[in-house]
Amino acid sequence: MKRFLLFALAVIVFAACSKDAINEQQNMQTIVDEAPETLTVGFEGDETRIQLNEAQKTVWTKGDLVSVFYRSNANQLWNYTGATGARTANLKRVDAGTATRDMDRVVVVYPYNEDYYINPSTFNVQASLPATQTYLPNSYGLDGNIMISSAEYNDVTLKNVCGWLKLQLTGDGEVVKSITFKGNNGEQVAGELYINSAEATAILASDMGNIAEDDGNNATGGAGANLSFDDVVLKEVTLDCYTGVTLGAEATAFYIALPPQTFDDGFTVEVACVDGSKMVKSSNKALSIERNHIQPMAEFSYTANISPSNVIWYTTSEGGTVSPKNDAFGVNILSNTYADGIGVITFDGDVTEIGQEAFSWNRTLTSITIPNTVKTIGVGAFYECSNLTNIIIPNSVATIEYEAFRYSAITKLTIGKNVTRVDAKAFANCINLTNLTVTNGTTVFGRDAFSECIGLTRVAIPNGITMSDNNIFVGCKNIEQFKGKQVIDNGRLIVLDNLLMSFAPSGLTSYTIPDSITVIGEGAFVNNDELISIFLNNNITTIQDSAFYQCSNLKSINIPECILTIESAAFYDCCSLTSVYCKATTPPALGGYAFDANGSGRKIYVPAGSVNAYKSAYGWSEYADAIVSYNFETGEVVE
Repeated sequence: MKRFLLFALAVIVFAACSKDAINEQQNMQTIVDEAPETLTVGFEGDETRIQLNEAQKTVWTKGDLVSVFYRSNANQLWNYTGATGARTANLKRVDAGTATRDMDRVVVVYPYNEDYYINPSTFNVQASLPATQTYLPNSYGLDGNIMISSAEYNDVTLKNVCGWLKLQLTGDGEVVKSITFKGNNGEQVAGELYINSAEATAILASDMGNIAEDDGNNATGGAGANLSFDDVVLKEVTLDCYTGVTLGAEATAFYIALPPQTFDDGFTVEVACVDGSKMVKSSNKALSIERNHIQPMAEFSYTANISPSNVIWYTTSEGGTVSPKNDAFGVNILSNTYADGIGVITFDGDVTEIGQEAFSWNRTLTSITIPNTVKTIGVGAFYECSNLTNIIIPNSVATIEYEAFRYSAITKLTIGKNVTRVDAKAFANCINLTNLTVTNGTTVFGRDAFSECIGLTRVAIPNGITMSDNNIFVGCKNIEQFKGKQVIDNGRLIVLDNLLMSFAPSGLTSYTIPDSITVIGEGAFVNNDELISIFLNNNITTIQDSAFYQCSNLKSINIPECILTIESAAFYDCCSLTSVYCKATTPPALGGYAFDANGSGRKIYVPAGSVNAYKSAYGWSEYADAIVSYNFETGEVVE
C-alpha cells in the first residue's frame, strides 16, 4: 500500500543523498522540538461538537487525545487534561512524533490516531472513520466523530468533518445492545477518508476512482493523480451500546456519525436487543447528511421481530440459502451440523440446548441468533468458528460449557444476568474479543475461561462474582480497564476482592503485595523469570498452588506470621531460591512439592521455639534437614 505522493517520495530519496536535505532535516527537527508545550483549541461554533452537554453546546472530555501536525508531518500526540465540560481546551504535548518534512502550518485532528498521515504540500489528511461507534447518553460517541483544523499560526478552530443521523426510539423496557446503519445502495459510511484540513471536507475511498488525474488542483487541494489511496470501503456502521440502553415511553436519542452524502435510495437500520430480539426499519426516501449538521428522524417505537423458540437463524460469509432442517431432535441440535448459507434450523419442540460441537469447526459461520428458550450452550458448540464475529446470547442461558466458543472470532461479549456458570476455556483464545461485560448475577468462572484473549482491553465485572479459579484471564496482557475491580501494575495483576490474580505476570522484577490482599492466587507469578524480590504484607493467609512456580531468579522470600496455608508447588523450581523465612509459630498447612527444586543449599528459617513442630509437621517434614532455628527479632540464627 502506498501512502506517499510520488513527488514527495522523490524528494525523500533525493534528500537521503543531499547535504542540503540533511540541513533541511535538522532545521525541521528544530521546528518540532520548538513546538509549544501547550496549544489552545476552540470550536467552529455550537454546531461543532466533541461531546454534547445539556445545552447542546460544545464541550471537551477529560482525557481527549488529539493528533497535531505542528509545522511538520510528524503526527504528534497531544492531550486534554482539563475537566469534562470545558468550552476551550489547552492541549498539552505528550509525544513529538517523528518528522521527515516541514511545513508552514499547524494542523490539528480529533481524535488522535497514530495512523493519520498528512500531505505536507496540501495540508490534507488521510484518516479513517470507524465502523463501530460507542453510544454516549444524549450525545454522539467520542470515537465516532472526526474534527480538523488548519491554521497559519496557533489560532486553532476545529471543524466537524461528519454529519449525524439522530434516531429517537421509544419502548417498553427493551434493552438496546446495538444499532446498525446502512445505505440501501451500498454507500460508504465508514473507512478511509481524505480530508481538506482547511474546509473540513472529505473525499471517500469509494469516490477516489472518480477523481480526475489532472494537475493536482482539484477539490482536495492537490490530491489528483499523485494520491495513492488505501481503498477501504465499509458499507455498514454500528453504534455499540455496550452494557445496553433501556427504552421507555420517553424517546431515547441515538446519534450515528456519517460522512456527508446523499443516500438516494434511502437507508436501513437494524436495532438489536440483549434478549436476542431485533427490529429492522427501512426507508426508501432520500436522506441527505450534511457536514456539521444533525439530521433528526421522527420517533418510532421498538417492535421486536423475535424468532420462534424452535428456530435458529444463522448466516455465513458465503451467502446462499438452506432449506429448514427438521431433525426431530426436539430440545437439542444435532452435533456437527456444518450449516451453510443464510437460513434456519427448525425443531419439533422448543430449543433448550445447543448440543455438543453443534457448529464446531464451521469456518464460514459469521453470525447466529439463539432463541430465548435456550438454557445451555454445550461443550465445544462453536469451537473454532473462526469467522463467527456476531452472536447474541439471550438471558435464558444459564450455562456455557467447556470450550463452547474457544477460538471463535467474537469481538464483544455480554454475559447475561441469568448465567450461573461459564466453564473452563469457554472463551479461551478469542483473540478478537475486545470488550467483556458481566452483569449482576451468581456467575461462576472456570479455569482459563478467557485465557489468551490478547485483544481484550476492557472488562466490566461487578462485585460478588464467584471465581472458581484465578487463572481466568491469564495471557490477557492488553487489558487497560477493569471496571468494578482494581487493576495494578499495567494490567499484569488484578485484585478481585482480597485475591491477587494474574493476567500476564512477566516483566515484574520487584513487587510489594498491597495490604488489602490476603490470598495470593494460583499461578499469580508463575514462570516469571524476571522476578527478583517479592514483599508479602502481614495480612497474607494463603499462598495458592504454583503461585511462584518457576520464578527462577527469586532468591529469598519472607513469609508473614499470619500465614495459614501454602499450597502445592507454591515455590516449586525456584532454582535460585536459597533463603525462606517463615515467621509463623504454628507450621502452616503445606502442600506437596511446595519447596522442591529450589537453589542449592536452600535453608528454611523458622521461629526458634517451633523448630521441632516444623520438622514433624506434615509436608514440612520432607524438608527437615533444611529447617533452621532463627530469631526474627535479632535477625540471627539460633544454635
